[in-house]
Amino acid sequence: MNFRSISDLSLCVRENLSSIPRDVDLIVGVPRSGTLVASMVALNLNLRITDLDSYLQDRKLAEKNTRDFQSQSPSSPSDARHVLIIDDTVQSGSTLEEVKKSVFELGRDQRVSYGCAYISPAAVDTVDLYFEELASPRCFEWNFMHRPFLKNCCMDIDGVLCVDPTEEQNDDGEKYLRFLRDAAPLVLPTYEVGHLVTSRLEKYRLETEDWLKKSGVTYGELHMLDLPDAATRRALGCHASFKASVYQKYDLSRLFIESEPKQSREIARLSGKPVICTKNQEIYLPSFSPALIQTKTKRFLRKWRRWL
Repeated sequence: MNFRSISDLSLCVRENLSSIPRDVDLIVGVPRSGTLVASMVALNLNLRITDLDSYLQDRKLAEKNTRDFQSQSPSSPSDARHVLIIDDTVQSGSTLEEVKKSVFELGRDQRVSYGCAYISPAAVDTVDLYFEELASPRCFEWNFMHRPFLKNCCMDIDGVLCVDPTEEQNDDGEKYLRFLRDAAPLVLPTYEVGHLVTSRLEKYRLETEDWLKKSGVTYGELHMLDLPDAATRRALGCHASFKASVYQKYDLSRLFIESEPKQSREIARLSGKPVICTKNQEIYLPSFSPALIQTKTKRFLRKWRRWL
């Protein structure tokens, strides 16, 4: 699994600014994620920026800003001499072809270049410039919670979907029940999550399911710790081992999304599969271990059966 954070993207943009022609005077971002890359490029090069729809409709470029643009900067998209239309990623190039068709139909007398930050090796010939080749499977901090592949993921709840309880709230009593009912949401997934795997106790299943329903979170299965109380859970310290056991059990689960770095590292080690930590936006890959050997063996056997 190849993972890139917003921090990785920012560094990637800075390291590749020299690949952008110096006569570009307008940056156009392909919604939605392409506008993130476009903003980074435009800010670094002090160029005007707009989104694709505004470019196609020739909407006047915003003038309110905190820095002086180049003296010959365009006031509208049609005034630009060299436009760079950029996206965050290009996988096959099909989306980009639709963009090119729309731009061609405008018939404007201006040079247009196409680029992206990350590109699949098979699509390098579809753009004029790119910053990094990145093969699949891959995912990105800015959109992995809004992708269909979540059906093949395991995901924690506290710290990922909602805030963690404070020490005062975590009393295994009335304060904790209020927390479960009213926990403030963080980033909520757009698509169904295959498995929600939480260290919450089984006795709080009803409150957890109610919150998930109220928050619009859909999922395949909800896995909870079947222990009598929080004191037993703390004594056993089985948070990571429980999550790893569920993750390893389901061959179709290819990624675990966890909020705590130490647990992320341990889940990856015990399961033999990758884990993304939302707290530090890092991916933890399994080291050489029996769990990794078992995971790779299962994948080989699945492929072998398909060949038969």
